[in-house]
Amino acid sequence: MNRSLSPSLDAALSDARLKSLLVSGNLGERDLNRRAQRLELLFDSAARTCPAPLWAPGLAIEREWRAVTETFLPWCEIVPSFRRLISLSLRYPPPSDPLSLVPSWPEFLDRFAPGTATANPAPLFRRLLGDESFRRSWLFLLFLPKEHGGNFGRYPAQMEFIRRWLARRPDLLDKGISCLDAACGSGEGTWELALLCRECGFRPREVTICGSSLDPLELYAAAHGAFPHDPGREREYRHRIRPLVETGFAERMTFIREDLVDTAGSQVRYDLILCNGLIGGPMLHGPEQMERAVQGLVRRLRPGGLIVAADRFHEGWLKMTPKGAREALLARCGVRILETGEGIGGELLGEGAGVPST
Repeated sequence: MNRSLSPSLDAALSDARLKSLLVSGNLGERDLNRRAQRLELLFDSAARTCPAPLWAPGLAIEREWRAVTETFLPWCEIVPSFRRLISLSLRYPPPSDPLSLVPSWPEFLDRFAPGTATANPAPLFRRLLGDESFRRSWLFLLFLPKEHGGNFGRYPAQMEFIRRWLARRPDLLDKGISCLDAACGSGEGTWELALLCRECGFRPREVTICGSSLDPLELYAAAHGAFPHDPGREREYRHRIRPLVETGFAERMTFIREDLVDTAGSQVRYDLILCNGLIGGPMLHGPEQMERAVQGLVRRLRPGGLIVAADRFHEGWLKMTPKGAREALLARCGVRILETGEGIGGELLGEGAGVPST
């Protein structure tokens, strides 16, 4: 598995890279077949004894109904088989467990099995074993769901702030700019940085942009604009990035795998670091983890460089890690706090700092 991917819209390269991430062909492994049989028996028992109707497409999942389903078709007896299937489908250790956020079998069906016509887990499980194309789309649905903020134009005020900041840094036009989109997810923000640099007058040779994530499927999607589970999203994504590919900006971009909480060995320094949707949210909110991640990011910033982190989190996360606390963490690392329009951010104290007008 490559730790670094250069962007490309070449179909052959995209297919080869995906095969290095996902297991091909039929997963008819003996243990998985036994699990399918046990799921069938579990459902047969539930169907014979459950006094209430089981899940069906389009039905709202209410608390009482969830409790009844858990009694007769418990999620804890289903989820180990799907976790085992996931581990045997990937050629790398899963970076996260999306099924840990699912409270019951009906919620799983509602979120991760659209179009399923039965509450019986065995037919879905068997199809995932034998249908490679279906399994591929399902894995992308698990690890790249739409609710993870995968869309362009998510933080317009932040991008406008960066535009003004670049206008106050003409020195970067002379020497070139190096950017990092940390925790880039499916890469929309990384490509938006490239588009912004082009609009601000940078030529391809004057720009270096890196997107980083811990999830190989996210990096693959970002590098190739590939979303097997969502053809409409794939068409829109490729439409947006094609001008950058055709004008050479994509040749100055790379997507790498890294853990932001452990970047002590990185020696690369950047003029601009973007880290949206991570610091203070469900993925990174513990004080020790946040401090290590922020310290690591600031160490990778050149003096006078800009770091910004947007925070479109659920209100509960915003209360747990308020903006002021996150700004104080940046300040302790030597960052002069600026009003960025969305989230938090500022410049690393040192020569070359410029303050965008508001």
